[in-house]
Amino acid sequence: MSILGRFEFAFALIVAGALTLIIVNLIKGLGIADFVIPFYWLMPSRYIFPLIMGVSSDIIVNIVAGLIALISSRRIHSTVWTFVPIFAGFVAGGIGGILIIIGGLLALLSTLTSRSE
Repeated sequence: MSILGRFEFAFALIVAGALTLIIVNLIKGLGIADFVIPFYWLMPSRYIFPLIMGVSSDIIVNIVAGLIALISSRRIHSTVWTFVPIFAGFVAGGIGGILIIIGGLLALLSTLTSRSE
C-alpha cells in the first residue's frame, strides 16, 4: 500500500469514527434513540450505548472530541497533527474513539515512514 493510500485510509477511519461519535451522542442527547434505532426498546440503554457512545459517557465531551477529530482529520499529513485525533479518541472512547485512534496511529506511522524514505 502506498503512502498516499495509507493517508486516505487513515482519513476515512478518523472521519467514520468522528461521525459515529457525533451522531450517536446527538441521538442519545436528544432522547430519540428509541425512535431512530429499530427495536431499541428491547435492549436497555445501559447495554448498547456505553459500548457505542464512549467511556466518558458525557455527551458534550464526546461531541466536542468528535468535532475536533473531524476538523483535524484534514491535516494528518503533519506529524504534530496526528496526535490531535489520537488524543481525541482517547478522551471519547467507545467504537468511534477506537476508529479515531487506529486512524491517527496509521497516519502517524505513515508520516514517520514517509520522512525516512
